[in-house]
Formats: sequence, structure tokens, C-alpha cells
Amino acid sequence: MKISRGFQAQFLAVCLFATSCETREKTTELSEPSPAPVVEDTVPQAQRKWPLLNQKNFEPFLMGYFQTHSQRKIALNTPYGQIKFELFDDTPLHTANFLMLIERGYFKGTVFTRVIDKFVIQGGTNDSEIEEVKRILIGAYDLPPEIRSNRVHRKGALAMAREYENNPDMLSSAYNFYIVEGEVLNIPQIMSIERQHDVSISSQKREVYTTIGGTPHLDGKHTVFGQVYEGWDALEKLSAIPTDKSDWPLEPHYTDFEIIQ
Repeated sequence: MKISRGFQAQFLAVCLFATSCETREKTTELSEPSPAPVVEDTVPQAQRKWPLLNQKNFEPFLMGYFQTHSQRKIALNTPYGQIKFELFDDTPLHTANFLMLIERGYFKGTVFTRVIDKFVIQGGTNDSEIEEVKRILIGAYDLPPEIRSNRVHRKGALAMAREYENNPDMLSSAYNFYIVEGEVLNIPQIMSIERQHDVSISSQKREVYTTIGGTPHLDGKHTVFGQVYEGWDALEKLSAIPTDKSDWPLEPHYTDFEIIQ
């Protein structure tokens, strides 16, 4: 059975979710420690008024944020135009977390770290000192899965990455997201995915993946909490930007999100 090149890339690239995509490989050579970052010079004063989140207090805080913030539409500004997303009400922790990060300006300055044509566009964390400081100030925590059977990895899905090793509860990263570009699949490809991943793809989902496209082998493994509704041309152009052998874009593309409604 002949499998398309894009389909092969899906299987080769699935490992990108198995480990944190926060940084590239760093040198192991010893060096003098860098001076501590000057927080006051890089973080707005207003940002320090937020509580420091941890694994014990993040859930009540995010649920309160979800209940008091009704915005559900966001936009990603790209050189190719805006990509607009609607966030879901049935994934309150993931939705609230993403809105909160946008409001706090976390994504300003972060770049997309892995872009795989016909698969996914991933970002949210990199090795910039400013982003490391922001994460320290926001807090260290992981989100419990909010996987819904009706939220699938169709083209344009917005989801959170996670660690695969030592993560039996399938906790989501609080910062590391991806956007599905995927591709339209045929029935033999879907059957191959079912055998390869020991899953059953319903007829309803088959209709989605054979007409709209996506990455069905990620269903049930990650929380999908949003969906593109406008800006499909920009999404396709962003997914096709040149990258190096590690799928890192050759030119920086920034994750410039804003809340629009």
C-alpha cells in the first residue's frame, strides 16, 4: 500500500509530543553562569499583580477566570494574515489558561519552534531569557486533560502538547500549544492508522478526516480546546515555511496572539 509523503511525516513527527518542545538541544560545556535577569526591566509592573500559580492553586484560579472572562475568540497575527480561533466552553481550564496567557502578554516575543507541513505548527516555549522569566513569574503547573469525544484533531484544531514519558494522567503543558494543519486522508490511510495505533475511528470521524483533513492518531491523547474559523490561507502558508532538519523555522515567526471577542 502506498502512503503519501505527508502521511509518513505524521508518523515520523509524532515523537515531537513525547518530550517537551521548550528548547533546542543546549550545549553541555561548562561555562560561567550568566547574570540573573533583571525582572523589572523586562516584565510590566501590572504583570506582577497576578498570583503565582502552582499545582495546588491553579485550578480554582483558572475556573474563576473562566467564569469572569467571557471572551472566546482570539487571533494569531502572522505575516500572511490573521488566523482566527474560537475557544471551547467545554474545556474551561485550557480555555481560561490560554486567555490568561494572552492577557498577560506571555506569547509576545515567543517564536514557533517546530513547523511540519501537513502535520502541525507548534510553539509557546523557547529558550529566550525573557520567556523563562515570564514562566517563573506566572508559575509552574500542568493542566488535567479535558479530552472530549467531539473535539477532534481536524484541520485548524488548537490543542496543548504534553509529555508522554512519566505522565500517566496525560497532563497538558500549560504553555506549549500546537495548531493542526494535517492533510486529507483516504480510507486505506485511516485503516493503517487504526492498525498502527490500535484505535477505532468512527464513521463520523472518517467523514471529517477524508473531507476536511487532520491528524486522527492524536485523538484521545491531547486536549483540543479551540478551532480555526477564519484565515485558512494564512494557516496553510504558515505551515509551509522553510525549516531546518529539526523542523525549526529558518526565519523567526512570532506567536502574536490577541483576544478579539
